[in-house]
Amino acid sequence: MAKNKSKKTISPIITILLLIFIAIMISSWLSILNIDSTQTTIENGSLETSIVVINNIFSKEGIKYFFSNIITNFVLLQPLVLLIISFMATSIAKSSGLLKHVFASLKKLKSPILTFIVIFVSVISTIIGDYSYIILLPLVAILYQYINKSPVLGIITVFVGITLGYGTGLFYNYNDYALGVLTEIAAVNVDGSYKFNLYSNLYIMIISTIALSFLLTTLVERYLSKKIIKEEKYEDELKTSNKALLGSFITFVILSFLVILLIKPNGILLDETQTSYVAKLFSSTSPFNLSFMFIYLLIISITSLVYGILSKNFKTNYDYTWGLTKEFNNIGYLFVLMFLSSILLGIIEWTNLGVVIANKLIYLISLFDFTGILLIVITFIFVILMSFLIPDSVGKWSLISPILVPLFMRGNLTPDFAQFVFKAADSVGKILTPLFIYFVIMLGLIQKYNINENKITVLNTVKLIWPIILITIIFWLLILIVWYIAGLPLGIDTLATM
Repeated sequence: MAKNKSKKTISPIITILLLIFIAIMISSWLSILNIDSTQTTIENGSLETSIVVINNIFSKEGIKYFFSNIITNFVLLQPLVLLIISFMATSIAKSSGLLKHVFASLKKLKSPILTFIVIFVSVISTIIGDYSYIILLPLVAILYQYINKSPVLGIITVFVGITLGYGTGLFYNYNDYALGVLTEIAAVNVDGSYKFNLYSNLYIMIISTIALSFLLTTLVERYLSKKIIKEEKYEDELKTSNKALLGSFITFVILSFLVILLIKPNGILLDETQTSYVAKLFSSTSPFNLSFMFIYLLIISITSLVYGILSKNFKTNYDYTWGLTKEFNNIGYLFVLMFLSSILLGIIEWTNLGVVIANKLIYLISLFDFTGILLIVITFIFVILMSFLIPDSVGKWSLISPILVPLFMRGNLTPDFAQFVFKAADSVGKILTPLFIYFVIMLGLIQKYNINENKITVLNTVKLIWPIILITIIFWLLILIVWYIAGLPLGIDTLATM
């Protein structure tokens, strides 16, 4: 009998190393060929046109950059610090027994109902931006662990829900505001009276959020739940106490009320230089935004302390302090992945590889006289392609909105519709690229809970969620086309067509 040959796989670490090598070689080759692009970007509230060239990492300046910024790029990788804080919060909440008590009631839920709750919460959590990844990814892994489902399944489900749901939601978030500012600047060249309305996509957001949550629930149950094997039954010796739960709940309410006082209109944690309330909350200079994860850690730590003391899970101060660290087990792999990702992202940014390719793609769209459905579909596909190299939504929209928004307007489509098409396509594009830092974090967390020692690869992970991605692409295109053909209002006083 012939011996079965085991399939050769490439680990995520080697994959990122290969991507670093490929990015260096391609950018150097294109730099030698003098490949450049003309771009019109939005800078300081106005349109500016410039020539962008691809830099060669093998040049004198490139070598200096590479060695001078390896550590700096890693230090400036904000999700790394935020993730550490999130691990501290989930760790103490788990060690106190609070999470065990809260999640116990969810064991009785049928799998589709639980999946729907996780997906729906993931989609609407995008109101807090990228903090949704930082908080929910480690938290839902523990939830699935306690209800004897695979934490790996929970991690992928949350990642799918947040990422594919990033283009929608029940409420607008700071990302919508930031994109809207860029949309307005891009649109005034065609219509000087245009003003972006934050509620312009409200109706399509609500409908698509509900529909997408049901769709993703069905797809996760059909394609993921059957492929990810259930882990061994998880048990611990932590005590649960109704008295402790009541005490921690009262503590949580009091602390939350104090935070509300700090962020109410004219609150001291708001950025008063902004005009919109969501911008006051989540602008880059907002005290609330800058301290969000610390506030989260503070509330969870105090609430968990109350539960731990009343339940007698914390008998000494050492129980509490050790409780802050227990979830840091087996995350060294994650830190290595993030270090290598910081190098890759730094190279892509310095060489301008992503910017030039994005400019070439958007220029290609502008060459063709597309209108109506064809313009919607082509734009959707091209934005997905751009997202492979530029996952950042605001950065990408600042590059392409000066061309795309006027293109939509000349095709009798509103700027608001152009922005929503972009958001929907951007959410799909992000889930496919290892250049998206939260994709890397997802892989690292999968490895943390990979107790069956299955080989985790970038390709296998994408293949696992590929059916979900493909059907979601079809879903979004149907939503967009139906809304356009039917002439339904996108939101308050806004249509898809002008």
